[in-house]
Formats: sequence, C-alpha cells, structure tokens
Amino acid sequence: MNLKSMTRKTYSSIPNFCTLACNINLPNMKTYLPKVILSVLVLFFLITSPLFCQWDYWSNPVAITDSLSDNTNPVIRYVSLEEPDYYMFWEKSPDTLSTAIYYKNFYQTDEPHIFMTTNGVHYTNPQLIETSYYQSGDTLFYVFYESDEEGYNNIFYRVYNENGFTEPRALTESTEEKTNLLCNNFGRIVWMEQNRIMHAKLNIYTHIIEEVVVIDSGNCTFPSVIQADDDWMGYDVPAVAWIKEVNDSSRIMVRKYNQQNGWLEPEVLFTGSQCLNLSFCTGIGPPEILSWDYFNDTSWHVVHYDLQDNLTYIPEFDRNEPFYPKFYSGIIPVTRWFDVGICSIVYTHADSTDIYTSPFYYGVWALFEDYQNVSKSDNLVRYPKIISGKVIGCNQYFINIWEEQVNNHWQLKYVTAHECLSMVEEKNLPSLLDLRINPNPVSEETNISFLLDRPSDVVLSIRDLSGKLVSTVASGKLNAGQYVYEWNGASLPPGIYIVILQNCSVVTTKKLILSK
Repeated sequence: MNLKSMTRKTYSSIPNFCTLACNINLPNMKTYLPKVILSVLVLFFLITSPLFCQWDYWSNPVAITDSLSDNTNPVIRYVSLEEPDYYMFWEKSPDTLSTAIYYKNFYQTDEPHIFMTTNGVHYTNPQLIETSYYQSGDTLFYVFYESDEEGYNNIFYRVYNENGFTEPRALTESTEEKTNLLCNNFGRIVWMEQNRIMHAKLNIYTHIIEEVVVIDSGNCTFPSVIQADDDWMGYDVPAVAWIKEVNDSSRIMVRKYNQQNGWLEPEVLFTGSQCLNLSFCTGIGPPEILSWDYFNDTSWHVVHYDLQDNLTYIPEFDRNEPFYPKFYSGIIPVTRWFDVGICSIVYTHADSTDIYTSPFYYGVWALFEDYQNVSKSDNLVRYPKIISGKVIGCNQYFINIWEEQVNNHWQLKYVTAHECLSMVEEKNLPSLLDLRINPNPVSEETNISFLLDRPSDVVLSIRDLSGKLVSTVASGKLNAGQYVYEWNGASLPPGIYIVILQNCSVVTTKKLILSK
C-alpha cells in the first residue's frame, strides 16, 4: 500500500501468492503449515467472493488486564508458544520499585503467566521475534527485553523452545545504557545507546546475532524498523528510521541497506521545528509508511510519509498536544485487491483524552470528522496500537489496543473490528474502473475519466499534498457508463496533486503533476 494508490496496483498474478505459500521449503512445518493452509484457504475464498461493505463499527472497549497495578507497553504477535496463536506480552508494575513482564493468550480468558520478575528490578519493553517458520530446530521464538538488574539498563533475550524458556542472555557485551528497544519479525533489532542509534540482526536461520552497527552517532531519538506482521510475506525492507535534532529543528532520517554496498548514507526525509513519536506502520500490507507528530510553531499535526513513492501527507486537523499516531497497512484480497489504511490517534480535549480511529480504507485521506471515538471513556488514554488479529471464518479481525487510566493505574483496553466478506451478488459492489488522467503531467487543462459499471454515488475530488481540498470535480449519483471531466488548474501553483475517486468503501487515487 502507498499513499498515492489506495487500490492495489500490480497483482495480475494472484495465484503466485498461493504458490509462494505452498512451495516454501520449511523443515518445521508442524507450526507453520496450519497457518499457511488457513491463509491459502481464506485467500481462495476471498478472491472468489465479492466484497460486502461492512466497515461500520468497532466493538465496545474491553479490559484485558486488571486495574490494581500499572499494565503498560503491550506487544501482540502470532507465536508458537503452548500452541500457535496470538499472545500478548506486557509490563506489570505494582509500584515504582519493580516492574515484571507477563504474558497470556490474547484470545483466552486464562490467568496471565509471569515471564520475568524480581523484587527491586525493572523488566520492561518486551519484543518478540518468531523464528519457527525458517528452521528445523526446536527454537520457536525469541523474547527481547530491557532490564536494570545489573545496575544499568541493558538488553537481554530468552529463547522459547520445546523445553520452555531458556535462561536470559545479554544482547551485547557493552555496558552502556540501552533504551528504546524495538524488534521485528525479520530479526532486525534497534535501540538507543548513549544517544546513538544501534542496529543488530538476528540470523533467523543460524540463530547468530550478527555484527552491531552504529546507524547514527548523536542527538537521536525514536528508532524504528519495519513492523509488518507476517514475515513470510516477504516484507523485509532493510531500513532504519529515526528523529535527529539539529540546530533547534527535527529531521526525520532513514538509512537503507543493500547487499552490494552495505549500509548507505543517511537520508533526510523531512525537517520541522519539532517532531516526536516516529514509527513504521504495522499490518500485513506493504510496510514503507512512516507516521509521526509534527509541531509547526503553532500546533501539532500528524505526518505520514511513503518511502516507496517519497510522498508526504499532512492531514488538515491539528491540536495543542501530540497525537501519538499509529498507522495500519493491509491488503484484503477479493475480486480485486483492496488496501486497508487505518490511522489511530490520541485526541486531547480540555481535561481528557480519547482514542480516535479513521475509517477503514481511507487511511491518510480521512478528515477528522470521519474519525470514530473508540475508547468512549472520560478517563485518560494513551499509546494506541493497531495490529492484525485472527481470521475467523471469512472475517479478518483487527485489534486496536491502548492504555487507560482506571483507579489511578494504567489498564490495557482494546476494541476489535473485522472485514466481513460473504457470498453476495456482484451487484452489491459498485465498481470504479480505469481512472485515467490525460494528459499528465499537465500545464493547465486535462481530462479525468473513469468507467462506472452500475449506478451509484460517486465523489471525484482533487487535493494537494497537505490534504487540502482544491477542487470537487463531480459529486452525486451517476448512472453506469464512461465519464470524462475537464479540469483546469490554471489558478493553482505547480506541484503534485492527488485525484481521489470515492465510491462505497472503495477509494481509487492517482497522482496528477501540474507543471507550468
């Protein structure tokens, strides 16, 4: 998924996905094969079934932890623990003197289990790397975490195999303070060490932690790596992003890696007066979307950046406090591919906060009035995260989890939503086909055309890269047929604009280049 194309661009050979899933040569098929088979069966069903538009609601909030202690910083991954399923690891603090790490099956009501606890020690920031897909040994997944048990903050890990969890080991021999740990399912590990961005790679075949690399050497914060949910889909984009403070301004940085030249020189993606809360998107879709908070000297804004197309998008809404944005990128395969883009933010009122979530499919294009309050509480809330959940029947579930202050403690709450696809008639899905702009690039006038295969409500609009609406070309109920609209951009400055064609839950976009 990218910000300029909300429908999938190049999936003419959908069977290749099934071929990929069925032909992977994996020795440890006991844990991997059931997931692959389920995914292939679901994909087969979805590809042969039209979409039924059901993005109407998220569930009511549910508490998944108690409110007798602070429960914070959850991570949810599909791992092979007692049985392959979605498990949640999180921090649990009865007081300020100690912090433990607990875990439980996310979908079960059983009591949580203790992963690490010692009086007077803080075990924090659990991160999971699933490895059972790739090798024939009994190592199933890794849990990395931070701990101050040695008198300074260090990073440790434990391996889960058929005998349970191994004893802790330190990630490196360095005695420097280490914070801001983040891992992904490709074995990439980043952290902060004395204001430096560090990177290591766990080889998920040999289980060797490869050479530690200094990505950047000073004034750095918020290190991030690709956070795609399912590693076997092939989304290991070797890149590290971070925020660097230079001369009273913030720079969004990225450094990429390739096999021929190794780590390339850092690139500056964005510069602003202050930036915070940088993160890569989660999800099962293409993962190259970054989100962060940006202060423009008067108010806070959300910024999304597409690494694939070097496209920046800043929604129109703003507040006096940061939004802590989290973006989800996904793909729902039906008779044609649909991209899922969901943005979740913290919205600050005068004396409270709420978790708001954008409509499905619209992602970065949503106006704030289209967002939904999903936390529905007068309590303080913070740190939303959106991830993929189970596939149940023909429903793909999504989880939106956050921290909420209850009884003077932080409690973990969540809501779920699902994409329901069912055997309905094709006539229930109006189609927007063959959106074209000709000529493009354009000096002043161009023609925008599309084919509508049945009567339906359509909105054809144009926005600039800040998200501002510059023109509504067409709006209303149209009959089936080919439509061509003339558009004149003489009054607009040269630059890149986005043509947006909306119908039901379907959004199709194309980039328009205005040159004078």
